[in-house]
Amino acid sequence: MMGESSFSEVDYRYFRKKVLERAGIDLDAYKPRQMRRRIRQLSEKMGYASLRKYWRFLEKNPSEYERFLDYITINFSEFFRDPDRFRELEGRIIPELLKKTSNLRIWSAACATGEEPYSLAIILEERYPKVSCRILATDIDEAALRKAEDGLYEEMHLRNVSLKRLNRHFTKEGDKFKIKDEIKRRVKFKKMNLLEDDFPREFFHLILCRNVIIYLEDEVKDALIAKLHAALKKDGILFLGGTEKILSPQESGFKPAGACFYQKI
Repeated sequence: MMGESSFSEVDYRYFRKKVLERAGIDLDAYKPRQMRRRIRQLSEKMGYASLRKYWRFLEKNPSEYERFLDYITINFSEFFRDPDRFRELEGRIIPELLKKTSNLRIWSAACATGEEPYSLAIILEERYPKVSCRILATDIDEAALRKAEDGLYEEMHLRNVSLKRLNRHFTKEGDKFKIKDEIKRRVKFKKMNLLEDDFPREFFHLILCRNVIIYLEDEVKDALIAKLHAALKKDGILFLGGTEKILSPQESGFKPAGACFYQKI
């Protein structure tokens, strides 16, 4: 087992620079110990003692480069992740938002391979088929977005999908399941870097940004929350992950609106 000493500061700076140039991901924005550990684990698994050698390997092997991006951006997801919160979203949050607008605009930020926005689309298709609703789904990882647009999923991503929903909204293709076109049509996928790109201002009624800020340094996290706040319409809802909290919501322009939910004030 190689130790952290195998990764010199010079090598890490070189690696960080290459990732920023090619992927647009600033590794300094993430908690350094967690990020270094994730990179070290993956490079060691591939048998590389030097980050320079590991980067050269990634440059020559596109599939391994995509695997690396998946790994550092934590791209595993599943439909209706945290089912209790999705039930609250379906039964309380969305109905409250629809009392104020008939043209609902939703953003699934850091959507990974599409399970989250498609879960939203399923809810809207079932409960509000005639409501005008736009779902924007963004991620920094182009490979993840391609998978999302394809809409083909292994069974392990569907463990929170009822048999009724599975039969209604998916078709079986071999040992995988493909989301049907009427659900796919509700979602628009786009590449976006949450930490670098500009957001539209006061545009969305609901933003889901789950399991992102937990990995960020405090200063970067605060800046992202401020950008998300500016992108929400007044009284709009921000939906965070189960282990994420805004510690001083009023200072950030929010008030708690349930577990994981914050309302813009």
